Amino acid sequence: QTVKAEKGVAQEITHRLASEALVLTATDTAGHRIPVTFKTIDNNKVSITPKENCSAMVIAISTKDPNSRTPAQVAGDMFAYVGTMIRRVQVTYRRTNSLTVPGFNPKIGFFGQTRENGLYAPGWDYAFGFIPGDFMEKAKSAGWLSTDTLTAQPATRAFTEDIDIKVTLEPLPGLKIQLNGKRYYANSTSILYSYDQMQENLTGSFNITQVAIGTMFSRVGNQDENFANSAYDQFIQNRDVVYKRVQSQYDGISYPTTGFMQGHVYSKDGKYDPRNGKVSTTSADVLVPAFLAAYTNRSAEKVSLNPFLGFLSILPNWSVTYDGLGRLPWLKDHFKSVTLTHAYTCKYSIGSFNSYSTWVPAAGDNKMIGFIRDVSTDNPIPSSAFDITSVSITEAFSPLIGLNLAMKNSLTAKFEYRKQRNLGLNVTSVQLTEAHTDEFVIGGGYTIKNLNFTTKNKEGVQKKVSNDLKLTVDLSYKNIKTLLRKVEEGITQASSGNKVFSIKIAADYVLSQKINLQFFYDHQGTMPLISTSYPVKADNVGINIKLMLTR
Repeated sequence: QTVKAEKGVAQEITHRLASEALVLTATDTAGHRIPVTFKTIDNNKVSITPKENCSAMVIAISTKDPNSRTPAQVAGDMFAYVGTMIRRVQVTYRRTNSLTVPGFNPKIGFFGQTRENGLYAPGWDYAFGFIPGDFMEKAKSAGWLSTDTLTAQPATRAFTEDIDIKVTLEPLPGLKIQLNGKRYYANSTSILYSYDQMQENLTGSFNITQVAIGTMFSRVGNQDENFANSAYDQFIQNRDVVYKRVQSQYDGISYPTTGFMQGHVYSKDGKYDPRNGKVSTTSADVLVPAFLAAYTNRSAEKVSLNPFLGFLSILPNWSVTYDGLGRLPWLKDHFKSVTLTHAYTCKYSIGSFNSYSTWVPAAGDNKMIGFIRDVSTDNPIPSSAFDITSVSITEAFSPLIGLNLAMKNSLTAKFEYRKQRNLGLNVTSVQLTEAHTDEFVIGGGYTIKNLNFTTKNKEGVQKKVSNDLKLTVDLSYKNIKTLLRKVEEGITQASSGNKVFSIKIAADYVLSQKINLQFFYDHQGTMPLISTSYPVKADNVGINIKLMLTR
């Protein structure tokens, strides 16, 4: 419509569009826009107020696209989706604590209790599973334990703590992310209580999920370069930094006066003197934090000196799948599904550890530090409480990238690239073992639908069997290299390695509800990378017959 516009004067316009969601523009006869404000009166009328005069103002009114959204609405939708992308959270925490005490003298009464010298033995807290940390000392002082040193078996205390955290995310349609974090700690203590002073020996294991992806792709040099690697070089540099941090913990503390230090000449002098014994640069106290900092890309100045990382140090591993590509027009016409996969796992482990039999804690608030007895000099040597012989970091992309295709003609295909690295630090021999694995997998499959067979029973009655025949072929090429790094000598050598090529062919057919037939052929060829080993080839062919008697 064309109307005369007067600044600030409202006009009523009839549009007959039967809608209140409108887009209105106003221009002069030359096409220049005229600023106006408008408000809806009803479904067919609006009120327009021009902001300047115009002798002939052309008004164009149209309805809004019901699917169009403003930037603010789009942003709101994104925030709402992010808020709802957490599909599932599962936290499992398990804690077990047990104590077995052979040679417990008091008789068993009501609720397992009996009254001895005014005390309930073994105690109501023990009966309900709350085992005091000083129970053995309490039982021995109360006379509840056998003192026969010839027949008494040691008491055994077992403790386990395990946390498992799983989170499922779906930030985009078709994109699913599974996060997983774990921490596991277990120990077992053997307690000889028949002697004047109790003797305890603790053993245990520990592992926790970590992320070491920052150093996984660092280059490893060739033999002429002594297999140089930036992460290993950082580990060597970290030893000096961590050593200074550990040694500084003993500055200004006093020698303990218990255990083997009772009556010792140094305990009489009081203050710790590094001339009597220093932290060893080859001890687990130095090597383990330096190793962990180097390969998890942490700072040696800030990495925890406690090898048993706490709950807050749990880092998630993950797996990712995305099937949204199958919704694209061309792919949708030819494929049932197109799925991309990716997964990463990394675990830091202490295979086993033992308590030092002579260890006594240092005087002060830091209960992680103390001293052990040097058997050759009888001097106190700074050390933590546990003898850790080896630690490891095991990480893998399984796969780094994977593609699974399912076509509409029953043909399937997959491609995967997998990468793995295993790092093992032997504290006893001061050696580091590196194993690197790269693997390529290509597979395919085809399903022959409704393949018919005719069988005959013992009465001669023929029976027609019609089921799908599933054919699969997998090709794999794996390159495995293992290096042995002697830390003190500064020598690295290739200890083992193989190139492995394998073919797996299988055909599956369900002959009946109770019989499943599978024909298979497996071939594996191994070519060693060092001259001390020989090439090996193995072939395996046969038929599997599965009988399902429960159906």
